[in-house]
Amino acid sequence: MKALDFEYDGLNLSDWGYVVCEFDGDGGLEVLSNGSQLTFNTVPMFRGAKFDLTDSIYEECIETTFQICKNNCDGVVEPIHIGEYRDLVTWLNRREFHKFKVLDGQYLDFYYEGSFNVSRIEVGGQIVGLELTLKTNRPFAIHEEVTLHIDIQEPDESYTIIDVSDDEDIVYPYTQIICRQSGTLQIHNEREDRTTVIRNCTAGEVITMQYPIIETSKPAHAIQEDFNFVFFRIAGDFVKKENKVTFSLPCDVEIRWNPIVKVGI
Repeated sequence: MKALDFEYDGLNLSDWGYVVCEFDGDGGLEVLSNGSQLTFNTVPMFRGAKFDLTDSIYEECIETTFQICKNNCDGVVEPIHIGEYRDLVTWLNRREFHKFKVLDGQYLDFYYEGSFNVSRIEVGGQIVGLELTLKTNRPFAIHEEVTLHIDIQEPDESYTIIDVSDDEDIVYPYTQIICRQSGTLQIHNEREDRTTVIRNCTAGEVITMQYPIIETSKPAHAIQEDFNFVFFRIAGDFVKKENKVTFSLPCDVEIRWNPIVKVGI
């Protein structure tokens, strides 16, 4: 990690007067894990002449270790008093995972979720720095939330959504639909030939889908009985990332999701 600063749970390291550093570093070449390490499970075929892939899974979350010290402009290492150390540990060594961002221009659009184990770096019995081991809850980073506002003015109008995820997978985004016309709403995604169907919609009704929950602003609408339980989703692979989506009724649509970013720390 080349950045000198990071954000954790809404606070920056520089807010505390500290900077990311390296003690006893030689400035040599580093080979760093990118996370997103897949385990490929195979079975032998033709007496071991070929191994067919049965599945692939992520088995480890991203973990990284780096060091911090006081940001002293004259380059002199300044001791960290025990009270200062306790404040830092209280901030970083949390029982729950919180948002972590590397404050570097190339990393600003995505983040991780995790917590730290903290070790002291001492010289002559004085604390001069901390070694931080960040443990995250995923094998990849998460892009900041992507929001699309789609204005469907005519029946059977289409809109193309681009899957910007680095993973070949599907995502169920938060989807809010404000119906402009009564009737049966069908949302067809040509990418998978998959259709979401909600019957008995009324003009002005607000429908929200956040898998595995669907809700309506109209209490009289028994939406669970009128829904085919095919939740709207976005799909993509290395070759094709376009999702052409067709709406059978005029409506205002808001879609929000966090794409996967396969970048380590």
